[in-house]
Amino acid sequence: MPVKALDFKKKNMLDLKIPPVIVLVVFAGIVIGIPLVIPFYVVQSVGLCVFFILFGIIIALSGVWEFRKSKTTVNPTTPEKSSQIVNTGIYRFSRNPMYLGMALGLVGLTFGFGNHLSWLGVVGFIAYITQFQIIPEEKILKEIFGKNYINYLKQVRRWI
Repeated sequence: MPVKALDFKKKNMLDLKIPPVIVLVVFAGIVIGIPLVIPFYVVQSVGLCVFFILFGIIIALSGVWEFRKSKTTVNPTTPEKSSQIVNTGIYRFSRNPMYLGMALGLVGLTFGFGNHLSWLGVVGFIAYITQFQIIPEEKILKEIFGKNYINYLKQVRRWI
């Protein structure tokens, strides 16, 4: 189904501007950097670090896999190029498994390198991605897919 040309207005200058991978790298730097600047009460667990990073990678890649199978865009800065709603596989449980996977990777880094203040990096990532990536994506997808997408929003949670 070809998508008709719609006029997508981005209300905030940061909406969909910074690729989520760049946002992830910035917040990973924050998670890793906090213990270097404030080196008290460092909580390290290599096992939990590896577990959450691998779990995050699996979840994120399963999201990419479903998009590829559905032959729709994976580019998070151009949701207007979406050709269909993906609601199979991991998308039955989370509307944003790629972002969820990134957040889980940050949780892993927090266990591996951080202290309690490093959790601010995880929370910051989730807040930023929700505000400047997910919400603008959802607005555009509502315009493109209408009632079908609204029904999907009611059925599946944003994160988990």
